[in-house]
Amino acid sequence: MPTARPRVLSAPVSGVRLSLWRAACVFRVVGLAVCVFLIVLWQPIYRRPSIAVLAAVGMAVVTAAVLVLGWRGYAHRRGFVLADAVVTLGLTLLSIPAQTATQQHGGMVTLTTIWAAGPTVEAAFVAGPFGGLAVGAVQYAVAAGIAQQWDGRTLYSGVLLLVTGAVVGFVVQLATRAEDDLRVAEATRAATAERERIARSIHDGVLQVLALVHRAGARADGEWAQLAAAAAEQETALRGLLAWQDAPAPRDGMCDLATDLRGLAGPRVTVAAPGEPVLLDAQVAEEVVAAVRAALHNVVMHAGDGARAWVLLDALEAELHVCVRDDGAGMAPDRLDTAARDGRLGVARSIRGRVTELRGTVDITSAPARGTEVRMVIPR
Repeated sequence: MPTARPRVLSAPVSGVRLSLWRAACVFRVVGLAVCVFLIVLWQPIYRRPSIAVLAAVGMAVVTAAVLVLGWRGYAHRRGFVLADAVVTLGLTLLSIPAQTATQQHGGMVTLTTIWAAGPTVEAAFVAGPFGGLAVGAVQYAVAAGIAQQWDGRTLYSGVLLLVTGAVVGFVVQLATRAEDDLRVAEATRAATAERERIARSIHDGVLQVLALVHRAGARADGEWAQLAAAAAEQETALRGLLAWQDAPAPRDGMCDLATDLRGLAGPRVTVAAPGEPVLLDAQVAEEVVAAVRAALHNVVMHAGDGARAWVLLDALEAELHVCVRDDGAGMAPDRLDTAARDGRLGVARSIRGRVTELRGTVDITSAPARGTEVRMVIPR
């Protein structure tokens, strides 16, 4: 005997949708308080007070259901909103037996008064302006039918109800569309930033090793030459890939950029930095040091044997100036553009990419036999 499938609630709404539903819940609670106050106040003059009390109990039950489901984000199903609208209309029709003819056709509001606008707002949430207009029109027709007249009061209430349904539906559509667009934009930005970070990581690690193996093995014969050729092939392939991998955990707090840069000094690398600490956010400092390290690696790879490099840090009040200069072979003015077209994006990603993410600028000056200067300006 087949077993019945358990009913599964649709996923709850979140974000701006959940906030709107919670606002609707507050509206229904406030509307219920107004209705109960009026019913208690006018009990002595109703034709059938017990029916008015029954209507108040019904409104309380419906409000409780809307509050429980709406506050948790589960009231957005169209079936629930339709049921709410039908029950609300029924409670509004209880004004006919509860009130006297004079009360119905005179200046007394229906038993449900402003509370009855709740389904109009909810329909605008789930079905847009047309849904709000449809439910609002039905509620307006019922209220006008109870009054049996089309005076200024009923016309004002009806127009206000219709405008509420249309405007709320339109605003909800704009708000939810803006939230969806923002979510997509954030996801796209995060994916782009991650690809750039991974590309820099590949260049600073795997590609550099493969390039060194290629250069060292190219001068040898036999198996070393084969290894160099394989390394060259892998280097070419990796330049077109973005390998997803976990990033190292960044350091927290502040650190001294000057001290970090001095750690890059060596026999052929001279670092000049201020004597006092240059405090910077640790993650920002890591990116600056990584960009400088990439520039020094380019010196080793392309400046020629025996080339020397100098790193200069100038800490101004509003920005940092970091300069990496060498006395190597230099390069032609169009070499960086040619490398970018060929897919060799080391400078673009490891140096420019990092500095651009820090809202800084990079200026590279070079000429054959005159060395290269990489000047980075980073706002503090």
